[in-house]
Amino acid sequence: MPILQASAVLLCRPKRGVRVVIPAGAFRKAGRTILRNGPLQIALFFLPLVWIGYFAITASERMDAIQQARSHGNSVAELFEENTERIFERVDQSLLVVRALYARDPQAFSLKFWSDKARIATGDVVQLALIGSDGYMIETTAGYSGPPLYLGDREHFIHTMSQAADRLYVAKPVLGRASKKWTIQLARKLFDLAGNPVGVVVGSISVDVVGRFYDTAKLGVGGTLMLRNASHVVLASRGVDQGSVLGQSAPSRVEGELGDGFYAQYWNENRPNRSDRLITARRSRAFPLIFTVGISEQEIYSRSAFRQKVYLGGALLLTFIILAATTFHWRRQQALDRAHRDRRDFASKFEDALRNLPQGLSMFDGRDRLIAFNGQWLELYGLVPEDIRIGMDFREVFAKQTAVLDVETYLVDLKNRLAQSEQISNTVQFPDGRVVYISYGRREDGGWVATHEDITERKASADRIERLAHYDSLTGLANRNLFKERIDEALARPRRPEPACAVLLLDLDKFKSVNDALGHQCGDALLKQVADRIKAQIRDADTAARIGGDEFAVIVAPGGAGMREGAESLAARLVQAIAEPFHIDGHPVVSGCSIGLALVPEHGTRVDEILRNADLALYRSKNAGRNCFHVYSAELKAEADQRNVLEIELREAIWREEIELFYQPVIELGTGRVKSVEALARWHHGTRGYVPPAEFIAVAEAGGLIVELGHQVLARACRDAMSMPGDIKVAVNLSALQFASANLVDTVTFALTQSGLPQTRLELEITESVFLADTEENLRTLQRLKALGVSIALDDFGVGYSSLSYLTAFPFDKVKIDKSFIDRIDRCETVAVLKSIVQLAKTLKLSIVAEGVESSEQVRRLQSLGIPLGQGFHFSKPVPLANLSWQAPTARRKRRVA
Repeated sequence: MPILQASAVLLCRPKRGVRVVIPAGAFRKAGRTILRNGPLQIALFFLPLVWIGYFAITASERMDAIQQARSHGNSVAELFEENTERIFERVDQSLLVVRALYARDPQAFSLKFWSDKARIATGDVVQLALIGSDGYMIETTAGYSGPPLYLGDREHFIHTMSQAADRLYVAKPVLGRASKKWTIQLARKLFDLAGNPVGVVVGSISVDVVGRFYDTAKLGVGGTLMLRNASHVVLASRGVDQGSVLGQSAPSRVEGELGDGFYAQYWNENRPNRSDRLITARRSRAFPLIFTVGISEQEIYSRSAFRQKVYLGGALLLTFIILAATTFHWRRQQALDRAHRDRRDFASKFEDALRNLPQGLSMFDGRDRLIAFNGQWLELYGLVPEDIRIGMDFREVFAKQTAVLDVETYLVDLKNRLAQSEQISNTVQFPDGRVVYISYGRREDGGWVATHEDITERKASADRIERLAHYDSLTGLANRNLFKERIDEALARPRRPEPACAVLLLDLDKFKSVNDALGHQCGDALLKQVADRIKAQIRDADTAARIGGDEFAVIVAPGGAGMREGAESLAARLVQAIAEPFHIDGHPVVSGCSIGLALVPEHGTRVDEILRNADLALYRSKNAGRNCFHVYSAELKAEADQRNVLEIELREAIWREEIELFYQPVIELGTGRVKSVEALARWHHGTRGYVPPAEFIAVAEAGGLIVELGHQVLARACRDAMSMPGDIKVAVNLSALQFASANLVDTVTFALTQSGLPQTRLELEITESVFLADTEENLRTLQRLKALGVSIALDDFGVGYSSLSYLTAFPFDKVKIDKSFIDRIDRCETVAVLKSIVQLAKTLKLSIVAEGVESSEQVRRLQSLGIPLGQGFHFSKPVPLANLSWQAPTARRKRRVA
C-alpha cells in the first residue's frame, strides 16, 4: 500500500480478472520522447490516417458497388424491356396485318401464302395460326398436316374470345401441338368484314428468343432475368431452373414491391439455397408484361472485395514503410558524430546528381569563373573535356563554341537581366539547327547557375502541332480555324472607307460524282489540284483555306484596285481556272465550282454573319446553274427568309394533308388507250395559288419533309387508284431520301393493305440518285419491294452518267426516256441513241415510255422507232382525279411547256 500511495497508478481489468498496474511515469517518459522526436510524431499522425483512409475507402467502394449495381440493373431491365417490347410489337404488327388481310376475303385467304410473301412468320415468330370460333385450328404456318387440332381449351383462346375490348392478350407458355416447341402465345380477335369476331389469330414466340437477351446482359454469377405477364405468370427466365418456374404463378415479392407502379428495386434476401440478390422490376407501359433483373450479392461485391484486399495490402505496406522510415531516422539521429562521412557522402551525391541530370548544368561565380559543370553541358556545346577546367573565365570557355558569336555582348546582357530578376531564360540556336533552352538562376555572390536542355524535337513537335491546328493536312491550305482568325484580324483593323477584305466561298461541282466513280483517292487528288489552282490565282497577301470536304474559301486582302472589282476579277478567274479539265491517274475529270462573295465589313461585322451572307451568294450561284459567282445583296437574304417561311407553310400543309394529287396519263401510241397514270403532287397555297412543284419539292427535300410527303402521296394514290378502271396502273415517284428511312417496304405494304389495291397495279418510279445514296442497301430495298409484286421503273433514263450500269444491277420493269431526248428527236445522233435504248429494252424485256411528248410529229417519230408508250402535254396535262378521261385523247397542237 505505501507504494500505491507514493505513485499514481492506472488500473485496467482484462476479461480473466487479471489486474495490470502501469506506472504513470512510464506515460510521462513516453510523452517526452514523442515531443523530442519529430519523425515519431509524423508516424503517430499518419498511421491512424492510413487506417482511417483504408476503412473509409473500402466502405465507399461497397457503397459505389451497390450504386453501380442499381444503375446496371436498371439499365439491363430497361434494355430487356425495350428488346422484348420490340419483339412483341413486331409480332403484334404481324397479327394486325394478317387480321386485315383475312378480313378482306376470308374464303380465299391463305395464311401460308401471305406469310411467305410478306415474310411475316420469320425472325421472332415461331408460327402464326388462325383458330375458328369453334376452337379448331383453321390454318398454321408450322406446316401441320395431321387431323384437326382443337385449341378451344387453350388459355389464349378462352381469354381472347372472352375479353370485351380488342387488345393483345399474352398467355403463359405452352408446348405447341403443331410446332412442338415451348412458346409464348400472343393473341388477338379475328374479325370478318362486318366487324364480327370469328375467331382468334395467334402468334407464337419461342421462349428462347426472349431469353437470348441474357447472353448480352452481363449479369455475372447468379444473375437472373425473368419475364412475367400481367397475372405474374412466368413467361421466360434465365439464371434459374426454367423447367421449375416456366408457366408458374408462384407467390412473388415483385407483386408487393411493384404494386400499381412501373418501377421498383429491392433486395431479395434470406432465400434458401440462393445468395441475396438486388432485384430490379419494370412494368411495360405498352404490353401486359413485367420484367425483373437480379444481380447476386456475390457479383456486386466481387470487384470491391478484390480491391479491398489490394487496399489492405497497401495499408499494410504504408504502415511498414512509415514504421521502417521512423526506425531509420531514429537510428540516423544516433549517428550525428559521423559528420565528416556525411559531408563526403553529400559531395558524392552532388557529383552523382550532376552526372545523372538529363540537362546540362554550368555554374559561374561573381567573377565569371567556372565553378561546376557536368558532361551533358560539354556535349551540348561541343566542348572538349580536356580543354575545360574549373576556374576558367566565361569568355575563355565559350571562345570556340558556335552557338553565340558575340560572347562579350551576350555576357553583358546576361548580367543586366540577372540584376533585374533572379530567374531568367534564353534560347540559342546552333548552325546545325539544334535549339537549346537555358534557364539561369542568380547566386548570392553575383554569379549564376544555368541548366541547358536540347529542345529541338520538342520545338519541332510544337511547330507541327501549330501547323495541324491551323492548316489542312491534305491541301496545305489554311483550315477553318485560321480562316476565321484572319477574318477576325481584318475586322479588328481601324475602319476605312474601302472594305477591309473580301471573302469568297467556293463549292466544287460534281465532286461527289468523282468520289463515287473513281474512289476517294482520286477525290483527294482532285482536292489537291484545286488547291494548287487557287494558290496560283491569288496573291501572297491573300489567304486560301479549305473549310470543309469540297468547300474552299479565299480572303482577299486590299490591293491597288478597288476591293469589290478586285474580288470579282479573282472570282471570275477562279471559276475559269477550276472549270478547265483535270487529269487524275490517267482519267480526265471536269468539275467546276460555284462561288459566293461577301465584302467585309459591308456585308457583316461578325465572322458568322459574313460566312452566312457569302453562303447565301453561293446558294444563288448554285441555283443559277453553277460554274459562276454572285455577290451578296440584301435581296438574297430576303429570298432565304422567304424559303424558310415557305418551309414552315409546307410543313403545316403536309400536316393538314392539303397537298393535292394530279394525274398524267401514259398513252399507248398505237391505240391511244390509257395504260397507266403518274401521280404528281400539287400544292395550292392559300395566298400564292399553285406553287410550282420544282420549288416546293426542293424545299421539302432540304427541310427533311420529303419522306412524310412521299408517304402521303403513296397512300393517297393507292386509295385513288381503287376508283380507276381495273386495268390501269398508278405510278408514284420515290425520293432517294425515302430509301434512307428504314420502313419504306412497310409503308408500301401498309398503303396496299389499307387501300385494298392489288400490288400488280402499283408502279414505283425512281431516279439514279437512289443508287448514288447507298447502292447496296437501296438495292436490297428495291428487291424487297419487287418481292411484294409491285413494278419498278427507272425515271429520267439516259441523263445519268451510269444509267446503263443500273439496268444490269437491278431487274427493272420499265424505263422512262428523259424529255431532253424527245426535244431533240429531229437530230440524227438522238435517233441513234434512241434506237440503242429500244434495242437494249427489247433485250432486257423492259417497257419503254417517252416523257415530254408535245406534238404529233414526235408521236410519229416515236412510233417509227418502236417506242410503244408516251406521256406529255400532247395527250394531257396533269389533272385532278375527277378530270381524268379514260377515252383515247384527240391529237392536240404542239404547245410550249408552261
